[in-house]
Amino acid sequence: MSKSPWVDGSESALKIAERSLARGEKVAVLHIQDACIATTIDDYCEKLAERGITGYALKADCEARGLLDKVGREIKIVDYKDWIRLVMKERGAVVSWTS
Repeated sequence: MSKSPWVDGSESALKIAERSLARGEKVAVLHIQDACIATTIDDYCEKLAERGITGYALKADCEARGLLDKVGREIKIVDYKDWIRLVMKERGAVVSWTS
């Protein structure tokens, strides 16, 4: 996800993730750009964890927004190299959610 949690559509991305979970798929959400703001909201981070969704936040974007020390403990901080590893080796499909 790349949009702020206050932009319309962010809840829809979680609904898509939940449908994938219901099909037995492993789901992860990588937060980049303004979506990193969501990783500082306790309720949001807890929702991800309760649903079994692995949450990631891009370190550079968290740092740029002064959020690095506020990211929820459920969220894994990744750098660009980790991002590529996640996409190329650990996850079978990628859905980019930008609206």
